[in-house]
Amino acid sequence: MIRNVSYLNIQPLQQYSDGVQRETTITSFEDMLRNNKTSEESESKKTEDSKTEDKDTASNTDSVTNADKEEDVVLFTDPSTGKKVTYEDVASDTAKKVSSATKKSATSVDSMKKTKYDAYFKKAAKRYGVSESLLKAIAKAESNFNAKDVSSAGAIGVMQLMPATAKSLGVDNPYDPEDNIMGGAKCIKQKLKEFNGNVRLALAAYNAGSGAVKRNGGVPSYCKSYVSKVLSYKEAFETASAVG
Repeated sequence: MIRNVSYLNIQPLQQYSDGVQRETTITSFEDMLRNNKTSEESESKKTEDSKTEDKDTASNTDSVTNADKEEDVVLFTDPSTGKKVTYEDVASDTAKKVSSATKKSATSVDSMKKTKYDAYFKKAAKRYGVSESLLKAIAKAESNFNAKDVSSAGAIGVMQLMPATAKSLGVDNPYDPEDNIMGGAKCIKQKLKEFNGNVRLALAAYNAGSGAVKRNGGVPSYCKSYVSKVLSYKEAFETASAVG
């Protein structure tokens, strides 16, 4: 009875009919078994080496990643799965976010306390009876106070007046910041009167035209982000003014 016979990967015998004798490297059945076993061990060693290399690479990556993290981030190995997991100090992270938000808010308020055209906005607000913060908010949203700004549609200046609109408002030079702001103030005053003091509808009409607002029966969907932006700027200017 034969025991412990290893599997032998024997290739089909190839026969030659030319009668020429050929040399062979096979000397015995034992040699074939030995060669086959050596080949298998070699392949196994390559696989193990590859796994070790991958493990080392992963370990190095984890080390670098962990070193780059903040002190409040710690790397652990889950004992049940063996996976790497990170735990963050939530309290510390929250504190950082709050601190960052506070700094950003302070910067925003400081940056909106004063503009280079404050005198013109004050003059226009007084002449047309509209709030100075609303005029500044429109200018901020429209051109970011750029007197030379021209949109793809052809709107010009600080308050982004279309040439025909500027002419109808009595603006001789829409590139002149004072004339442009005066024209914009007059325009928003007209829109407020047209829509019974409704600021949201007036802003939508300033942006898209009174006809679009009336046809839509309210603020068109494509104007909603604009209206919200202007109102948020308006609030920011008023907050900055209150802070002093």
